[in-house]
Amino acid sequence: MKRALIDWDFAAHGIWIINSPDRYVNSPVDGHGIPGNGATPDRPQQMRPWSDLLTTSLLDRLQNWNDRGSSLTRQPFGVEFHEQDWGAFYRDGRELAEMTQIELGDHWQVLWAAHGAWHFVLFP
Repeated sequence: MKRALIDWDFAAHGIWIINSPDRYVNSPVDGHGIPGNGATPDRPQQMRPWSDLLTTSLLDRLQNWNDRGSSLTRQPFGVEFHEQDWGAFYRDGRELAEMTQIELGDHWQVLWAAHGAWHFVLFP
């Protein structure tokens, strides 16, 4: 069974492939999880990571959610940090994980990260 993780990181897409220890490689599988598209004038734009498995709408929502996580950690000096901002962020991550599970189907296990732990999405 393949596994995907919904989690944010700076300059990332909000979704990661989890390789089992016996399948560990230095590069992502099938281009999943590659940051950026590597396009240059001499090299055409590569396919967007995960676009062969997920809808553009969900990929856009994952990207926006990932960017929101980056902005939550970059609060200007003196701006008060609100725990409820992170609570809402993690709830949105869970919803995105559930949507990802539906789109990927039962050949995938989808997890999401919240409060320093990974959580499994339960199959519908």
